[in-house]
Amino acid sequence: MIKSKFFFPFFLLLISFIIFFRSPCFFIEGGYWNLSKDSYFNFSTQNNFLKSSLYVLPLGGYFEFARNIISKIASYYPFFSQKIDTYFSLLIYLVIFSYTYTSNSLFLNNHKYKILLIFLILFSPPMTPEIWLTIAHVKTYFGIFVFLLLFQDDRYFTIQKKIAYRIGIIFCGLSSIYASVMAPIFFLKFLIEKTKDSFLNFLCLFFTLIINIFVFFVFFAQEGRARFTFDFGKIESFSYNILIRPFFGSSIPTFLHNKLSIISNETVFISIVLITVICIILLYKIFQKKDKLIVLITASFILQSIFVFIGSLYPNFVGGRYAVIPGIILLSLFIRFYQLESNFFAKYLFGFFILMSLVIGLIEFKYFSPLPYILTCNM
Repeated sequence: MIKSKFFFPFFLLLISFIIFFRSPCFFIEGGYWNLSKDSYFNFSTQNNFLKSSLYVLPLGGYFEFARNIISKIASYYPFFSQKIDTYFSLLIYLVIFSYTYTSNSLFLNNHKYKILLIFLILFSPPMTPEIWLTIAHVKTYFGIFVFLLLFQDDRYFTIQKKIAYRIGIIFCGLSSIYASVMAPIFFLKFLIEKTKDSFLNFLCLFFTLIINIFVFFVFFAQEGRARFTFDFGKIESFSYNILIRPFFGSSIPTFLHNKLSIISNETVFISIVLITVICIILLYKIFQKKDKLIVLITASFILQSIFVFIGSLYPNFVGGRYAVIPGIILLSLFIRFYQLESNFFAKYLFGFFILMSLVIGLIEFKYFSPLPYILTCNM
């Protein structure tokens, strides 16, 4: 059935229904994000297309090309601006899902794994309502998109497809700081493959990283210094939001935390132990499997984790939108472990964690959301 030419259109229709089912009022009234109060939208209403497309929010300190373009389009039709925000976000989701299903991936080498990852991107616990159907956080989806582009098998690409692929890399990198910081991983892929194409792919993303570095230092003196603050609560937040929540959601860990009456010092200790255990498991699997894709996925997870840990706007928090990409990459890593594992017990243990993420994510997707107010419309 999966190989049928009719399957994917029906599957995409199913995905669209699930998205609509979660928050139907978004498509009728507009989402929770009030676009009229958005800096990008307001700047677009007061400036021409070129200036609007190059806008940088000083507090952010990075370039968001897609958000600028969509905000400018919405400024032409202010009465429909909320719906433009929602429907363009939906379009980006569907493009990513379509690419995931149709691409020739080194990692997702089976349609079943492609469908699995699409469902994880759609409703696993890392996909917080904070980033749901709003261009304010569309940079997160472009970060996921570049992670998927990393595993594209381009050995049989035509010249036209290579150009389109690299334009996609550049567009993602200019639209998302999460995407552009993946440049070192593309360089790592070049070191593994040692091909001209992989080097050119790296250069495309590296170009966007250079732009974002330049933008950051331009605004660093004004706004950037306040971002680099830290307290030990950040370790606890990292452990919960990036290592635990992707598999068990919010409800189960919160219940156990309250039931066991764990105090703050104990939480930090447990967090450090958990981080250490995860690191040991990752290192063991890397040396055991000697698989280049595990190396790339693990390196992506470490890079994105470090980036959000350092770059988070808050001194004690790396959850919400910050934990989305590391969470999805960690789930992807467990998929890869499941693909390669020959030991019966270990294979199904990885499968259990993936299934747990899907089940908990689906339950929280609609009815037990950690941020239920975001899924309602207050227009």
